[in-house]
Order: sequence, then C-alpha cells, then structure tokens
Amino acid sequence: MTRLEGATGTRAGPTPEDLQWAMGEASKELVPVAPGWFRAWPTGEDKWSVINVRAATQLVVNHSREDDRHPTSWTVRAHYGGHAIELRVGPYETKAQATLVAQAILKLAYREKAP
Repeated sequence: MTRLEGATGTRAGPTPEDLQWAMGEASKELVPVAPGWFRAWPTGEDKWSVINVRAATQLVVNHSREDDRHPTSWTVRAHYGGHAIELRVGPYETKAQATLVAQAILKLAYREKAP
C-alpha cells in the first residue's frame, strides 16, 4: 500500500510510484491528435466523446455520478461554464487518487509535444 492509498493524518506526499501510476491512468484516455484532448463518457446516444481539457474553465474531483454502482468513488470532471463532463478515468477509491490523476491530466494537456 502506498502512502497515497493508506495515509491518515499527516502525509509526506505522493511517492514516485504514485506519480507514475497517475500518469499511466491519465495516458490511457489521452487522444494524441492534438494537445489537451481526452476521452470522456458519452452522453445520450453518443458512441464516444472527446473533450479538450485546455478549454475547460475547471477540472474538479467529485463523487462519481454512478452512485448506484460506486457510491463512495471519486471521478474527474471538466467544467465548461456551468456544464460538467466526466472524463473516462476512474472511478477511484479515494479522493487523493482522483486528485493525483487530475493533476496528471493537466500535465499531459499542457505539455508541448504529444507522446
């Protein structure tokens, strides 16, 4: 168990393994056509969806929308004004895990060259 997963009280911060895991999670849903594009959960009858995280007004960590299946899980959402779109990462057991993945998404979105 890493510090991130099992920490209570004070923490020293994420380990290098935690950071590597978060980058791997974020990379899974990266769309390499242009910087900042990630897969999102489709809405309605859409078969797939992508969003540009660079255009979002906020990237937030919140409880999962799938409350019936994952009542205590955490997800990452991009906000565009008053509209929120859940990214296709997670759900995660802890808020700390989801936050670390959100930070990795921003790192990938704003780096200069696509992988």
